[in-house]
Amino acid sequence: MKKKWILLAEGLLLAVLFVLSFGGSDIVFEADHQQLYRVEETGGIVSKDFALNPGVYRIIVESDIANGGIGSGMEISLEAEETTFRAIRGNRATLSADTEHKRITYYVADTVDAAHLQIQPFSEGGNVSYELKVEKTTAGRRILFVIVLVLFACLDGIAIFRRKVLCKEVIGQKKWINCAMVEIWMIACIPLLVDYLVLGTDSVQCLRETEYMLQGEWGRIPAAHLLYLWIPAGMRWIGFPVATSYKIMIAFLSGAALALLYFLFSKWGKDARLVLAAAAFGIWNPLAVKTLYVMGNPGKFVVCVLGYAVLGSVVWILLQKRKSQNKISPWIVFAVLLILVLQVVYYENTIILQSDVQYWYNEEPFMTGE
Repeated sequence: MKKKWILLAEGLLLAVLFVLSFGGSDIVFEADHQQLYRVEETGGIVSKDFALNPGVYRIIVESDIANGGIGSGMEISLEAEETTFRAIRGNRATLSADTEHKRITYYVADTVDAAHLQIQPFSEGGNVSYELKVEKTTAGRRILFVIVLVLFACLDGIAIFRRKVLCKEVIGQKKWINCAMVEIWMIACIPLLVDYLVLGTDSVQCLRETEYMLQGEWGRIPAAHLLYLWIPAGMRWIGFPVATSYKIMIAFLSGAALALLYFLFSKWGKDARLVLAAAAFGIWNPLAVKTLYVMGNPGKFVVCVLGYAVLGSVVWILLQKRKSQNKISPWIVFAVLLILVLQVVYYENTIILQSDVQYWYNEEPFMTGE
């Protein structure tokens, strides 16, 4: 009975958050170019102060090109004189002279009593005509709904698994196998714990294709890429920043690859330790790490995993047909894997120092400033 009440409370809370996530946006500031103030010392332009609460905000720029628009162009950002560390996360956006409409997303993590818009025009003088708005979007509510949903799913899953273990529905070996799978997956996701994501130049194409997907331009995306692009596109639609969206995609692909490899290898091997070691090698090997983290190419990572799965299955079947009595200690396999992991760390650092990489900070909404 107690479990039913807990599930009912979770369902009601999720229902409320779901309804709130589809509410309208709130305008917190609105002004035209005549209501802004020029700072003589810097030559910049600022707006009056306004308060911000935690959430996702969007700066909207509307310009009238016929009457001068934004002149020769400008840079615009959301700033505050006094705030806590990294309370406002976002990038300064650069607008060209022909800009008619622009949206710039910012993430506010703490209460800001006095925020303002800061503009640096590219040239002084001349006619200008534009309007500025700052609105609080519903993306923050959608993010909160997703986080609470995932949290409840994890807690309920752990409770169900624990109950099955206590009721002897899950044998001891399977319990430890599941724990080992989670540990292998978490080790593979360690690079995602940093506040920024370092990806190679291949990731730029992935980023463009994600934007094509969000804009509905499906014809510009290779069909095979849709197998994984729906993850960052869905996260972006919810409101998550770029780096967070791609971290979620990488974590999902790593977990799915590990589950696939274990499922295939467990059909041929009886020693669970060897099966786990072989599955771990599939996502820990230098080639997989290079394609996923250094090159930033999830498509090549999927191809590498599928190729490894086919090759590993063939080798395993051939070894079984030979009925060899020679056994390899699982501890030797894990030692080899540890050496490979250390090689991956060295190899990745070397590649990063010698390659042209892109740094996607977690607060960056989009590389173009959108």
